[in-house]
Amino acid sequence: MAKKDKRQDQKPVSAGLSSHQAEHAFLNYLTKMPDGDEVLRKAGVTRARLKVMMYDDEIYQAIEKRQDKLESAPWRIEPADRSESKILEEHLRDWWSEILLGAQNARWFGYSVLEAVYSKPEDPVLHIDGDTITPFIGFKWIGEKPLQWYEPKNDGRLMLLANHNGRQLDTEVDQRFKHFLTRCKSTFENPYGEALLSRLYWVWFFKSAGFKFWAKFVEKFGMPMLVGKTAGKTTDMRDALLQAHASSVIALSGPDEVKIESGGNSNGNSSSTFETFDKNLERRIQKVILGQTLTSGTDGSGSRALGEVHLEVQNSKYKADIRMIMPTIQAILNALCDLNGWQRHRIIIGEEKSLEVPKADRDVKLKNAGANLTPQYFQREYGLQDGDIAESQQLPTNTQFTALPHKAFSFKADMQGLDANQQEVDEKVTEIDKKLFSESELMEVVEASSDVNDLQTKLYILMSGESVEKFTETMARALYLFDVIGYVQRSK
Repeated sequence: MAKKDKRQDQKPVSAGLSSHQAEHAFLNYLTKMPDGDEVLRKAGVTRARLKVMMYDDEIYQAIEKRQDKLESAPWRIEPADRSESKILEEHLRDWWSEILLGAQNARWFGYSVLEAVYSKPEDPVLHIDGDTITPFIGFKWIGEKPLQWYEPKNDGRLMLLANHNGRQLDTEVDQRFKHFLTRCKSTFENPYGEALLSRLYWVWFFKSAGFKFWAKFVEKFGMPMLVGKTAGKTTDMRDALLQAHASSVIALSGPDEVKIESGGNSNGNSSSTFETFDKNLERRIQKVILGQTLTSGTDGSGSRALGEVHLEVQNSKYKADIRMIMPTIQAILNALCDLNGWQRHRIIIGEEKSLEVPKADRDVKLKNAGANLTPQYFQREYGLQDGDIAESQQLPTNTQFTALPHKAFSFKADMQGLDANQQEVDEKVTEIDKKLFSESELMEVVEASSDVNDLQTKLYILMSGESVEKFTETMARALYLFDVIGYVQRSK
């Protein structure tokens, strides 16, 4: 009988591979940049875990207010006179909310990463403008990816972690076309950025725990309790009180007594204490996210000046969000331009220079006082672009006219009711425009005409190739001469 080889029953040894993977994971853990956020470190939570705070009603309401303000901001692409400008604007408008809100999430979590998926050159995106169809490389999808998949480095690199890519290694990703990183106040020591929600973690924690405790308290002690005193049997009083809970009616006689004990009053008990506690937490949430507390109330008082101050604070937060996301959106626009071989464009979000009412009123007064403000002044002070201001065309010096008091009589002014200024206007216009007929030639036509209809017919034949404006002007001169000739003849 052949002896069985024991090596056939042995299992494959994988200790070497397991040791290698364990050593690699241990080295990654030791060399990984620690999170510099002290609140997260003490609380023992990750940045991704902060998303659970978005389900709090007060936090969500304050964040949504800033999101709505940013999402409704006007934006434009410059220069706007190129053919591809309209294509870029309409294509970005389709993905504007995803891009804008995904980039703004860096304010709440410290950093956010957008990933873009482009169409293939053989299957491009089509832009339809009337009968013109323009194919171009555009987005098939662009949106925010989970931030825990990535690790920003203090040298500007963005790493895709090993557990979330097919290579099973931390891989540096492309930030020109594929991934777009937005960071909020990042530093060399803290490349992950400043997470605003981490500043609210303990506020949210005590608010959630306090509300749970309050709900249990109200459930147990919030309902009023019927307390009865009797000289008889307590069981009879108990049964009567149980029936009173259902019917709210009880009959008493003799020394019996019934009173209602409520679960709270205004004497500094748990009800008013929790209300003060809850309002204090709401104010802290609003101050951190919105920078002010006027959204939910004015604490019993308010004024127009107070509202203007809080509006100014809100606008400052809005402008800060624009400054934070602007590099990211500009990088997205540059990627689209580079992929299609277009010249790079510039995106502008919000009004860089709005109309300042006091300055505008001052300029109006200066203008009324005789000051001539140049187009360069308006471009500098109000942020206007070239071509926004049409320069007024001034007439030559010799066309400036004054009244003619030295002319005592004029047939045209006397017969048509024209004053001296109107007469000089007509004369200057006549000097500027080239006449088709000289005075002597036009006089010959007038003298050869028997009436107005005959004059109109002769002029129409002679001016058949001219414009209607020229014919009207010449006809008016002829009628004037026709009236003068008739006036002279009647005088004779």
